[in-house]
Amino acid sequence: MRVITRREQSKKAGVGYGGAALAATEGLSDAIFDGRPTPREILARNWLPEGAVHQQRTLSTQIDSDRYLLGPQVVITRDDMRRVTWAAGVEAGALILSQYAGPNVERNTGQRIERRVLTRAPVWRYALALDKFSGQPGVAWIAGAPGRRTLWLDGEAVKTKAADVDFPFLAFSQVPVGRVQTKAPPFGVLGYKDRASGKLYLRRIEGGKLGEEQVVAEEALGGVSFAIYGDEVLARVDLLKSGQPVPALIRSSDGGRRYSKPEPIDLSGLKGFTPAPGYAKPIVDKGGSFHVPLALNDRDEALAVNYVVAEKALVEAIRVKGLTRKVAVEVFPSTIGGRNSFGNGVSDGHGLIMVLSTEEGQLFSSNSSAGGIYFPPSALLNYEMPLVAGFSASECYSAGQKANMVSMDYLFVESNDLGEPISSRLHFETWDMPLPLPQATATASGSKVELKIQADCDLEPGKVRIAFDDPAVTVTDVTIKDLRSAVIETDARDVKGKVMSFDVLTLFHRHHGEVVIH
Repeated sequence: MRVITRREQSKKAGVGYGGAALAATEGLSDAIFDGRPTPREILARNWLPEGAVHQQRTLSTQIDSDRYLLGPQVVITRDDMRRVTWAAGVEAGALILSQYAGPNVERNTGQRIERRVLTRAPVWRYALALDKFSGQPGVAWIAGAPGRRTLWLDGEAVKTKAADVDFPFLAFSQVPVGRVQTKAPPFGVLGYKDRASGKLYLRRIEGGKLGEEQVVAEEALGGVSFAIYGDEVLARVDLLKSGQPVPALIRSSDGGRRYSKPEPIDLSGLKGFTPAPGYAKPIVDKGGSFHVPLALNDRDEALAVNYVVAEKALVEAIRVKGLTRKVAVEVFPSTIGGRNSFGNGVSDGHGLIMVLSTEEGQLFSSNSSAGGIYFPPSALLNYEMPLVAGFSASECYSAGQKANMVSMDYLFVESNDLGEPISSRLHFETWDMPLPLPQATATASGSKVELKIQADCDLEPGKVRIAFDDPAVTVTDVTIKDLRSAVIETDARDVKGKVMSFDVLTLFHRHHGEVVIH
């Protein structure tokens, strides 16, 4: 297996890392995903909490455990087409689905929040999957106490052979981030586990009906997660061998009708590190390539790795002191200048965001605009948000409010510096991340200007606004020749030396750049 190290990416010498492997963890079981109880929040009477003063959004004030945020199940997701975020939380025994519609620069609308109760039964765990065509999320959940759990899908009880069902996961076959879904998804897949037998089940969903249960693995730690693109289904499990989790992939090329046997991922090139449990979900980038996030530990260091499936390459993304609690990868709405899974090494790839949390409650990220072969040094996020005991993040998106910026929505439970939950409040936070500034050249020929984009922007017809720093210059026509070039006509005799700006606002991204005309 090819391993693309941090040293190879940055080409900086003299960086060394410790390498002793962790001793095999004894007694690993599904209980590691059952979480820790959250304490009741204590507030002084007649005082407002800091979050209320600064308008921090709270999804719930009575979450009973951090288990809802420990596994790969999706509990918050973004609808790019309609510019809304869906999030679900358990409060006082009820499962509540919330819809956050942020300010819309195109429609000049303000923020709107809607909530609805999905069930008042005691919910143990739950998962969302957005149908991008209808704009409605599918929801699977587990109700009841351990040993008496039942599985539900969109309000209907699901019959299953599982005696003690848990770890729901749900996904649809549809286009990835940055593309428009033009028809209803042809199928979906529902996954779950029988904790009594250890069997992992996958079921195809077609026409609103569930297919037969298929056992795809046994003796795994936790459940199963997966991503779908076309008829390709890529599932991730953590096999349990000799007390150690072994990340493995399960594949289907016929829309989930048949599955391969679990194939362990070759981690032999990452000497000194052992996989951490978590079976983090795979994702599909804008170009249709699958990526699988992996979390590993040595004695005092955590490592987040992106496995680029088509390239059979493991790419180091984040390496920090401490032990990892959870890792995830999400896609941001990149440009389409580079059509392969690796981009050009710097920009214009199918962008990825890798996120890693440590047992001490710190949250780190690394933003790969090159599609996964190059990750810059990790950034600590806790300067913007408190320490986290558990988190879940949405896909990245552009709200259109700021140019050259993408955002992610987080749900998290706050922790102390030991990583223990300190509150029953489930926070909703939006974090903004800058994108590379567009690179362009502009050449004048009399009153005309030819604009050419080198990187980090696409000129989509009908979505481009051109302006000049000189108010005496008026734009009379703009012709978009292709995604990287345009001809601008003006009423001026000569525009050489003037500064021209271009602003591109689409459903998926907003780019702004300036260029001196030559």
